Amino acid sequence: MFSNFFLMPLLATVFFILVLYPCALKIGFTDKPTHRKQHKQQTPLIGGIAIYLAILVTLFFNDNFFPNQTAFVFATMLLVCVGFIDDYKNISFKIRLIIQIVAALIMVEFAHIKIINLGDLLGLGHIYLGNYATVFTVFAVVGGINAFNMIDGIDGLAGSLSLVSIASIAEVSWAFQDWILFKFCLILMVAILAFLLFNLRIFGRLSAKIFLGDTGSTLLGFTICWLLIGSSQGAKALIMPTTALWIIALPLLDSVCIMLRRLKKRRSPFNADREHLHHIFHVAGYSVNETLVIILTFSFGLSFFGITANLFFKAPEPLLFSFFIALFIGYYWLIDRAWLITKISRYLRDTKVFDRRAKSQTTEVDMRSKSDRRLIPSEQQIDAFNKKKKFFGFLLKTDDTKVNEQKILAETEEKL
Repeated sequence: MFSNFFLMPLLATVFFILVLYPCALKIGFTDKPTHRKQHKQQTPLIGGIAIYLAILVTLFFNDNFFPNQTAFVFATMLLVCVGFIDDYKNISFKIRLIIQIVAALIMVEFAHIKIINLGDLLGLGHIYLGNYATVFTVFAVVGGINAFNMIDGIDGLAGSLSLVSIASIAEVSWAFQDWILFKFCLILMVAILAFLLFNLRIFGRLSAKIFLGDTGSTLLGFTICWLLIGSSQGAKALIMPTTALWIIALPLLDSVCIMLRRLKKRRSPFNADREHLHHIFHVAGYSVNETLVIILTFSFGLSFFGITANLFFKAPEPLLFSFFIALFIGYYWLIDRAWLITKISRYLRDTKVFDRRAKSQTTEVDMRSKSDRRLIPSEQQIDAFNKKKKFFGFLLKTDDTKVNEQKILAETEEKL
């Protein structure tokens, strides 16, 4: 299992990234810098394509035939093709919406995966959708796809949140010994981890080497909806329907609250802005990696709470649903007062970027010796850092080498 479901998707994802990277730069399949974006150079949008191809290769070379595998491959192929065109040429939102609906209908009609039972939400018995099951499922899947698409705003965020959700489903499948579902989740997790090696700001890198693109966020959003609905419906359901909400709580809360705020301001709910949770943390002075860690911790906590309450404490479903509604109200209240949260965060956080007194700050001096107490790195320390930088080679390569080297050296001096 290790070679088939771990090494194969890992190596395949890395291989496709390395092959597609120069091709994307050559044909201009990149995300160009604008006033709304943080990156300074054109970045290939190949993450989603690499993940999808790695999944196909792994499924093709394995004997295990996953349930409804053909329907899944065909539905995701439609989404990936339209996502690729949208990343390359920007197509109409209506066309993307139609394809998302078609993919959801394939899931419902051919794979027979749909939301039939909403669970005992109000304590009055299970709520069955009957003839409205197909319509509700399509609406939920399209909403889930766009939730992960909308939250893809900083390096590593959409991929990492997808990883948390899929890992949560894998944990449930492990607990119930559903090995087929677990193996499929493992393939997805390893492919996403391989992508994150190039997408996160790690190894001294100041920006992502590649992006997920609408192709990737759409693919992952649809796949997570597929797995959650399949795990929470039918006689062999592993979790309660309400638990599925907790597993994707953060992307769901962020997208719904943002759309409500836009409607409140009489704007289109589909117009892009910079009012997402990660934007608020950025304005408050947190770096990209700090913001990522905070949001992932929050997301993991919510998912862990939902699964633990469901599987281990057997919490009543009406209670879990009530907690989720309370969470939604609290989240919306905070997001709607983002200026207050930002002001408090700025005050609590010691950052020179947003500190008005930064200009008047002076170097700390030892009053007894009148000497500068700052630690200046030695030549050996600088040489060691330069060797480490050269070791990572491809991952550290940027278009503006001199500027990035100065930034990296400056950050190193601050750490030392």
